[in-house]
Amino acid sequence: MRATARPHLPLPAPVQPSPAQQQAAAQADADACRAALASRPDDAQLHHQLAKSLVALTQYDAAEAAFQQAIALAPGAALLCDHGELLALTQRHALAIEAYQAALRHEPGNAATYNCLGLSFQASGQLQQALDAYRKMLHHLPGNALAYNNIGSVLQAQDQLEEALEHYRQAQLAAPYFQYAHFNAGTCLMRLERFEEAQACFVETIRLDAGFHLAHINLSAIQGKLGHLDDTIATCRRALAVNPAWADMHSNLLFTLSHSAQLGPAALFAEHRHFGEQFETPLRAAWPRHANVRDPARRLRVGFVSADLNNHAVANFIAPVLEHLVHAEGLELHIYCNNIINDAVTTQLRDVVRHWHDVQALSDEQLALNIQADGIDILVDLSGHTGHNRLQTFARKPAPLQATWIGYPLSTGLQSMDYYLTDRFFSPPGLLDEQFTEKLLRLPATAPFMPSAVSPPVSAAPASVHGYITFGSFNRPGKLSAAVIARWSRLLRAVPTAKMLLAAMPSEQISDTLRAAFVKEGIAAERLSFHPHTNTRDYLALHSQVDVCLDTSPYNGGTTTCHALWMGVPTLTMTGPTLPGRVGAAILEQVSLAEFIASDDDDFLQKGIAIAGDPAHLAQLRTGMRARMSNAPSGQPALIAAGLDNALRGMWQRHCAGLPPASFDAEPAQSSLHQRATSLQSLHDVNVDAALLLAIEHHQSSRFVEAETLYLAIIHSQPRHVIANHNMGLLATQLGFPHEALPYLSAAHDAAPQQAEFCLSYAQGLLRAGQARQAHNVLAAAIARGLDDDALPALLQQAVVALTTPTQDEADYVVALYQAGQHAELEAAAHTLVARYPESGFAWSVLGTALQAQGKDALATLQTAVALAPDDAQTHGNLGNAWQEQGQHARAIECYARALALDVGFADAYCNMGSAQAALGQAAEAAESYRMALALEPSHDLARQKNAALQQAQAALSASAEK
Repeated sequence: MRATARPHLPLPAPVQPSPAQQQAAAQADADACRAALASRPDDAQLHHQLAKSLVALTQYDAAEAAFQQAIALAPGAALLCDHGELLALTQRHALAIEAYQAALRHEPGNAATYNCLGLSFQASGQLQQALDAYRKMLHHLPGNALAYNNIGSVLQAQDQLEEALEHYRQAQLAAPYFQYAHFNAGTCLMRLERFEEAQACFVETIRLDAGFHLAHINLSAIQGKLGHLDDTIATCRRALAVNPAWADMHSNLLFTLSHSAQLGPAALFAEHRHFGEQFETPLRAAWPRHANVRDPARRLRVGFVSADLNNHAVANFIAPVLEHLVHAEGLELHIYCNNIINDAVTTQLRDVVRHWHDVQALSDEQLALNIQADGIDILVDLSGHTGHNRLQTFARKPAPLQATWIGYPLSTGLQSMDYYLTDRFFSPPGLLDEQFTEKLLRLPATAPFMPSAVSPPVSAAPASVHGYITFGSFNRPGKLSAAVIARWSRLLRAVPTAKMLLAAMPSEQISDTLRAAFVKEGIAAERLSFHPHTNTRDYLALHSQVDVCLDTSPYNGGTTTCHALWMGVPTLTMTGPTLPGRVGAAILEQVSLAEFIASDDDDFLQKGIAIAGDPAHLAQLRTGMRARMSNAPSGQPALIAAGLDNALRGMWQRHCAGLPPASFDAEPAQSSLHQRATSLQSLHDVNVDAALLLAIEHHQSSRFVEAETLYLAIIHSQPRHVIANHNMGLLATQLGFPHEALPYLSAAHDAAPQQAEFCLSYAQGLLRAGQARQAHNVLAAAIARGLDDDALPALLQQAVVALTTPTQDEADYVVALYQAGQHAELEAAAHTLVARYPESGFAWSVLGTALQAQGKDALATLQTAVALAPDDAQTHGNLGNAWQEQGQHARAIECYARALALDVGFADAYCNMGSAQAALGQAAEAAESYRMALALEPSHDLARQKNAALQQAQAALSASAEK
């Protein structure tokens, strides 16, 4: 977070007129300026004032025109800086930077302008340039808190955290009342995992500015990390007392309450209903009348909305289902991606679902309008009350039917949300229905669990080696409340030889806090081992040191419990009265391990003692756990997809019949995907070697459906099977789905990185999918590690060419801007092309053309273009034009001659060369050039006009000579 205030320290805010009053004043000012300009059209100050008034009225195009008029009349520092602010406001940062730099040429010591320049550099990702600008600001304003603060923000973005923190400290010393300095220091300390210090910074920020929204958010996040649930709840409630309209803080409160034992089920549900009353009720009167055709059998448009479509548990759950759901005959899938961060997982999901919409920049209202315009029939939320949710979009009811799934284990509290997707293990009929505004729709399993491709083999039970039981926990520390530690400690006291491993610790500070809590419960520190966050492979390998995991409550583990089971480790859980307290039981029931489900604290203790007393049984369970997981409904994503397909159809059929939403069980057998699910399950235990030979035979004989089924069955059984992944990728490419091929080709490459065949196939797939940068990186890395194959350098060269060549869409876009006369926009687009393809002569040529069209100096730009594209006739012609504008006619002629040597049919080059020759007094040569232009293009008006003018001039000279 960085301060975006004007470059002066904040002062107590004066009483401000209302927004309506401000708008009225701006309109009156604009009218007055226009009236004055009628008699003084060349008054630059009036044009400047008009531009500022139009900015206040958000009439940005008109403001731009007024600024241009003022600059043409009398460019000055203040005028250019204000123009830069408009350009920055409208996200044209490259042009804003030019405006600020021009302002500084008029007034080199203006610290405020350096601040604005730094902000635009920072917004466009030019961090070093931003840092230089802020340091110049500090030079001209020594000791300025805002300068220190903004320098810190850049250093933090460059991961120079200690140096950033030092600058924030300087800002705090310079202006103790500057809330941004305290807030930014807190965010930096969070990244340094110095949570207690960060907490103090956010407390101070809120003391200085109670309305500082993000400070409340970050303070509650730290308290949650530290496991201080009661403090987190209190922080959320204090924030909502300041501003009840902070919907994200209200969601934070609900999420935290779901982890707390403060409220019973009824009170917890009432809190969720209150969210709906606050944020949905005012919108209900404006709910649209949906025009979606009520045909129960037609193809349905289904949208999914999520902010977690990256390396996140939600994406890991949804991706395997979507890979099958896209094959449903009656569905057209749309993704509305609200990600803050995109990564390789995002790219893979984009390859699966064709209709992809990035919506992070849209308001809730605009997103709702877009969804309605897309004709979505059923809209599915994947976030609930978790971070960056779009529940206020759902509250506007943009689709006739709406459902929530996977992201959050409680009700949204919205009347506009019709269904909650669950299963009979999580929500047995009638047990939890009263805790949801939604109707419960039960799938075969709520979500699939697909084991990680880097999962190590299941190890021997550690108790058989060490002679004592090791309990474990892989849950985040925020779940480890005092009550949970007390429950676990009671079991550790009852089994005095047992030890405990606690993983996923974000910092030593948190480990020390938890260790002290156990010691307070009478558990010696030497019985405990703490392990930090680590990569997936090492995280899973830690399970080799654990015999049985202990679950948290009232919010059970989910993904952690599944990972533990895959590694052969069962989890002792305790059920609660809400769905978050049933997650552990639901997972264990699917794999027939009810013996690990306790009903209360005493039952937890007795079951724990019994489990610890039978290490042989734990060892036996360990060896067969993966088979249990694979055969459970959660191990069959195709079955879940079939159930979801049927569920979507069922809720739509009720809607078409005019019936209200109702709880029901999905019937996978009624889905077009059922045969696919059945085939995959029946092939689960197939002999992989035999299946592979048969799949290859089908593939070579063009029996693609049969080949795909077998390849997928093998991959389901062995996710890292090299040949099955490779051949599945080739098959997807063969069928015309290059994007869908990439996850398989990538898996083959990752499993056998030393085999050139798989590297080449993956790189070729990336190139086909338009991902040249990734292809280049894969090939360069393979060559660097000594992979020997003659095809690698050749393919690398193809990738280099692709990297230096704008795509057809990009080329078409800039051509369209040029043809539309949008030269400023063309310049901005050309700057983007040059940044993306710095070795592309075309990109530099476009930039030169944009500069020329605006009367700007394009000479150096076009010289670069010619150097990069020496065989491009148009670029040489453009450079000739630039020389001619400089009065260098001889040099211009050289450029036109080079252009004509490359393209003998280049009529414009002949015409322009004629102009240069005429300027040098070479009348005969000029006439010949015009003649050649007209011979090539008889309708060339400019050549005809210039030739006629030349002849008239010669005739006049002749007549003068005769006299």
